[in-house]
Amino acid sequence: MSDTKPMAEWIYENVERDLDKKRDDDPNSVTESVVEQCFLTWLNMAKYYPDFMNIKLENPKAFIDKLIQDYKTKEDFLKPVGFCYQDDRIEPWLNLEKPNIDWFYWNRYHDYLRTKKHWSTDTLRSMDRDTDNILDVMANPKMDEPFDRRGLVVASVQSGKTANYIGLISKAADAGYKIIIVMAGIYNVLRNQTQERIEDGFVGYDLVSKKYVGVGNSRQRRPLLGTSRIRDFNKATEDAMRGVTSGHVQEPLVFVIKKNTNSLREISLWLENNCKDDGPLLLIDDEADNASINVKYDKGEVSKINGQIRKILGLFTQSAYVGYTATPFANVLIDSKSSDEEVGDDIFPRSFIYTLEQSTAYFGAEKVFGDIDDPKPKYVRWIFDDDESRGIKRRSGDVLDELPQSLEQAIDTFIIACAIRVLSGDGDEHMTMMINMSPYKTVQHSIYYLVGDYVELLRGSINSYAALPSSLALNASAKLRELHQIWEKEYSGLPFTWNDVLGVLQETIRPVTLAEINSQSKDSLDYTHAPQRVIAIGGYRLSRGLTLEGLLVSYYARNARAYDSLMQMARWFGYRFGYENLCRVWMTEQSARWYAYVANATKELTDEVRAMCTAHSTPIEYGLRIKSSPDTLMITARNKMGSGTAIKPAKVRLDGAFVETTAFDRDPETLSYNEKLAQNFLKELQAQHCYPDKNYSTDCGKPSGKLIRCVPSNLIRDYIRRYRNSSGSPKTNSEYLLRHINLLDERGHDDWDVFVTAGRKSETHASFTAFGDTTIRERRAPGRGTNETVFYVSRMRLSSRGVEKVILNDAEIAQAEKQFHEENPHKENVADVYYRRIPGRRPLLIIHPVALQFKNNADYEKWLRSENGQSPSVWPSATHVEETVGWSISFPEVGIREEVTYVYNDVMLRQIRQDIESEGNDDDDPDL
Repeated sequence: MSDTKPMAEWIYENVERDLDKKRDDDPNSVTESVVEQCFLTWLNMAKYYPDFMNIKLENPKAFIDKLIQDYKTKEDFLKPVGFCYQDDRIEPWLNLEKPNIDWFYWNRYHDYLRTKKHWSTDTLRSMDRDTDNILDVMANPKMDEPFDRRGLVVASVQSGKTANYIGLISKAADAGYKIIIVMAGIYNVLRNQTQERIEDGFVGYDLVSKKYVGVGNSRQRRPLLGTSRIRDFNKATEDAMRGVTSGHVQEPLVFVIKKNTNSLREISLWLENNCKDDGPLLLIDDEADNASINVKYDKGEVSKINGQIRKILGLFTQSAYVGYTATPFANVLIDSKSSDEEVGDDIFPRSFIYTLEQSTAYFGAEKVFGDIDDPKPKYVRWIFDDDESRGIKRRSGDVLDELPQSLEQAIDTFIIACAIRVLSGDGDEHMTMMINMSPYKTVQHSIYYLVGDYVELLRGSINSYAALPSSLALNASAKLRELHQIWEKEYSGLPFTWNDVLGVLQETIRPVTLAEINSQSKDSLDYTHAPQRVIAIGGYRLSRGLTLEGLLVSYYARNARAYDSLMQMARWFGYRFGYENLCRVWMTEQSARWYAYVANATKELTDEVRAMCTAHSTPIEYGLRIKSSPDTLMITARNKMGSGTAIKPAKVRLDGAFVETTAFDRDPETLSYNEKLAQNFLKELQAQHCYPDKNYSTDCGKPSGKLIRCVPSNLIRDYIRRYRNSSGSPKTNSEYLLRHINLLDERGHDDWDVFVTAGRKSETHASFTAFGDTTIRERRAPGRGTNETVFYVSRMRLSSRGVEKVILNDAEIAQAEKQFHEENPHKENVADVYYRRIPGRRPLLIIHPVALQFKNNADYEKWLRSENGQSPSVWPSATHVEETVGWSISFPEVGIREEVTYVYNDVMLRQIRQDIESEGNDDDDPDL
C-alpha cells in the first residue's frame, strides 16, 4: 500500500476541505451519505491527477472504505473544553485585544493539524478555546506593567499536552511574547522528540537538515531557533548566539532544553547577558512535577533545578510560567508561600490551574482497567511467571537467563496485531511494542538480546513455513501453532481469518526491529523518516512524556505504587484511532489493582475539582483540597507505612468524603463477630426508639432497604469503634473516622441517618433480618486479589451507584442531577458526590449485609479457567457463600477545616519522589 499513501492523503485533504466548507455553511449538511459521496468523487478525480494516473488499485472499494472509516472514526467523538480557576488578580484581556492580533502562527498550526494531521473540527475547536482560555489568564504581553504569572495545565497521560502547548506558544508568539523556552523532560530522547514536534508545528524549519518542515515554507517568516533536533542549549550555542537579543529580531526566540542543571545554567547565563528584562518571557515546563519540584524544601534548601527555574523567571520583569503535567499532586503540594532571597518565589501555580478534558475517544484508565475483575478482561493480560510478580526484586547487575512465557505470548500477540493492521490497510502506519520490566540497564540489556533471539526464531519459522497451506504449516511448525493459538484467543472475532493472517506474516515480521532505550544504548525511536515496526525495551526512559507511536502491546512487569510514577509509566494510554480493539497490556496483578484504584480515586477527585471551579475557588484553595483528600494521600500510603523515623505529617480532610469497606478478613470468627455486631446495633436503634421511615420509597431510582432517620451519633461512634476492620481496607480505619465524627458533634451535626441495604432474590438466597423483617443480602463477587485470608470486593466498590440519594427528597435529587448534567453535559451516570453536596443533609451510615459469592456456576468456572489460574482452595464452589456485614459512610460537606494526620516516614517519601530526586543524572543506577 506504500505507493497509494500519497494518493490517500491527497483525497483525504480535499475531502476535509470540502466537508469543512459545507459544515461552515450548514452544520447539519454533512450527513453520512454526503461524506461517502465526497470521498468517491475525489477518488474519481484522482484518476486524472498526473501524480496518480499510473496507480492501479487492486480493490478500489476497500481502499476508499478504509478512508471513509478513518474519517468517521476521527470526526465522531467530542473533545470538551477544559475548565479553569484562577487567583483574584487575573484580569481578562484577550477578547478585547483579539481583533488587533495577527494570528499568523496559530492559523498555520491550525491548518497543519487539520490538513496534515487530520484532526477533527470539534477537536480543533476545543483546542482553540482551551488555548484562548490559558492565554487569557496569562498576562497581556503588550502591557506596560510588570507581571509574574505562575500557572499549571493538567491533562491525562498521552492525551495531547504537547499539541496543546504548541498551540499555546503559537498564540503567545502572535500576541507578543518574545522569548519562549520549553523545558522538555530530563532525557535527551524526550527533548529531541519535543524539539521535532515544535519545529513541525511552530517553527517550520529543521536546523539539522536545513529544510522547511511541517508548517513552514520559504515564503513565510519563522521564529529564531536556539536549539536543534540533535543539540541542546550548551556552551557552544551560548557563544554562537552572544549579542542576539529579542529586541534585535522581529520574531520570537525559541529554545527547547532538557531539564538538567547544565542546560539551565547555560541558558540562564545567556539570558542574563543578552536578554535580561528584554521580554516578555514564556516558560513552558513539560512534566512539571518531575525534577522541577524543590526536593530539598524539608531541609530548608533549594534544589538546583528548582532554583535555576526560579532564577530564570527572576531575570524578567514580565514573565509567565506554565507547567504541564498529568500528575499535578507534587505541584499543588508546593508551599505557596515559599520564597528565597537569591532565587525568588517557588513555582506554586498561584495564578491559575487549567484542566484539559479528555475526549470520548481517549483510551484511558477507565477503558483499560474498568473490567479487571472479569474472568477475561478486554485489554489487560496477567503476568504470573516473572520474578517481579513473585515478589523477587531485581537489582543493578542482574540479568535474565530466559524470557517469561507471558512475554513470549505478548510478543506473539504484537506480531498478530501488526498482521491485522497490515490486512486493514495500515501497513504504512507506525506499530510499537513496549517492554518495561526493570529500571536497571543490565536487566534491560539482557532482555534486549533474549527478545532479539526470540524474534529471530519467529522470523525463521514464519519464513520457512508460512507460505505452506494452513494445515501443513501448523503441522510443521510449533511456533506457527502458538501464533495460531494467540489469534484464536485474542483476535478471532475480527473480520480476518487465520488464512488471511498467515498470508501476511512474512510481510509483517520482515521490518520488525528492536530498540533498547537507556543512557548506555545508542538506539533511538525515530518515527520521522519511515514507518516503524519496533519493540522498545527500557525503563524510566519509556515513561515520562515519551510518545510511542502506534503502541499496540505493552508488557509492564513492574510494581511501582507511587501515584505519579505509576501513571507516568502508562504509555499505553492515549488515542488509538482504528486499532483500539487490538491493544493489549500485560502487567502484574498488583499493579493492575493499583491502577484501578488510582483511576477511581482520580475520577472522584476530578469531580471535586470541577465543583471547585464552579464555586470560583482559587489555586491556593485547590492546593489545600488536594492536601486534604483521603484518596490522594492514601493511594501512596497503603503498603508504605512501616518502620523508620517519621519525618513528615500529612493532613487528611474527611469533610464531604465517602468511605467504604472494600475488604473482609475471612476467618469465621471475624465474619461472625461483624454479623452479630450489626444485629446488636439494629437492636440498640430500636431501644432508642429509632425505627425505619414508613414513608421511604424507591422513587427516583432509590435503592431498596430501610431508612432510619435522626440516629444519635454516639450509636454510630460505638458501632464504628467496635467493628473489626480488615487491613486490606485502609480508608475505613476507625481512628481517623472517629475523630471526624467528634468534629461533626462539636459543630452541631450529631444526628445521623442510617440505611440498611437490601439485595435481590435473583442474585442470592442469603437473607438478613432487620427490624423483624427478613430481607435479601447484597451479593458481592470475589474481586482480584482475593485469597484464603482476605476477600476483596469486586471493583473495590461495596456501595451501589446512587445509594447516597436515599436521604434526599425528590426535589433535592433533581437539583443534584441537574447540577451534574449542567457541568457534565456529555455524561449519563450521575457522580454520587453531587448528592453529597446538597446543603442541610445529615451524615449517613449505610449498613451493607452482604453475601460473598459468585453470580452463577458459569462465572465461577470462568474464574477457575482464567489466566491467573485460580484454585478451588481460594473459593471451593460456585454455591459457596460467606456472610458478613460491611458499611460505608457519606460525610456531608459542612466546612470542617481540621484534619486528621498521617505520619509519612522517610522510606515512603523516597518512594513517592523517586522520579525527581536524581535531577536528571544519567549516570545513576537505576536508569533514571
